[in-house]
Amino acid sequence: MKKINLHRDFSSTDKIDQFPEIEIHYSVSENKVWENLLHQMDKPKIHHFAISRNLLFRVAAAASIVIIFSVTGFLRLYTRTIYVPSGQHLTYLLPDNSKVEMNAQSVVSYHPYWFSVARAITLDGEAFFTVQKGPGFKVVSKLGETSVFGTSFNIYSRDNDYSVTCFTGKVRVVSAGKNERVLLNPNEKAFITKDGFLRFAQEVNTKIVKSWRDNMFVFTSSPIVTVLQEIERQYNIKINFKANPGLTYTGNFSRSLSGKEVLDLVCTSLGIKFDAKSDTVYLVN
Repeated sequence: MKKINLHRDFSSTDKIDQFPEIEIHYSVSENKVWENLLHQMDKPKIHHFAISRNLLFRVAAAASIVIIFSVTGFLRLYTRTIYVPSGQHLTYLLPDNSKVEMNAQSVVSYHPYWFSVARAITLDGEAFFTVQKGPGFKVVSKLGETSVFGTSFNIYSRDNDYSVTCFTGKVRVVSAGKNERVLLNPNEKAFITKDGFLRFAQEVNTKIVKSWRDNMFVFTSSPIVTVLQEIERQYNIKINFKANPGLTYTGNFSRSLSGKEVLDLVCTSLGIKFDAKSDTVYLVN
């Protein structure tokens, strides 16, 4: 029986072009196809993202939290500062109608937009407070802190001297360094010593303490340097002191007098001299 080889090797004898040609008809010309392809390549790519409703809610919530914290931070930190220069006194009303009578060269700071939440102020200098009843009222100074609810009191806080005198109601005083505390009743006084301890005094002469509010200044065995500093403060003048710093002065003067008249009064009583270098500069020796 004769074997028939079914495998045909086109590479050897047959030609591929021996197959009949098949003609394919396109609805679009070759040039049109290339034109459309180039046009599609020139178009900018647009990416479409599907944003879920849950994601939008999270973004909105996060933005709201940021806004709330920003507004709260502004209300909490915005500070108003009242400064009374030398030679002047000032009466200032706080947002709750509490009154602050400020002596010369004194500074008060507080947060006006946060005051209804926390009635707190800082003081450097001397001031008399008449506080309206309400939530706690706090006065913070470098050496101590005073807390009240509705009362009147005087605070002196200059350099390393700090004292609080209660006029009405009750006043709690806390020392910043030792964290000691005392509760004052009317006509009682607390002060901090040079070594930082809190001390207490009863039956204080409140008329002397508040004399500055009446433009009177009373001194009892006060160091001459302290007296001259107060004169500088009240009259906005400069005093160069060359005399004995151990001198003390007892007496009083009215702010109705001129600075030169007050210096003459103080220096004459102590047996020392002063010279006017100008209308605002004096030499005491």
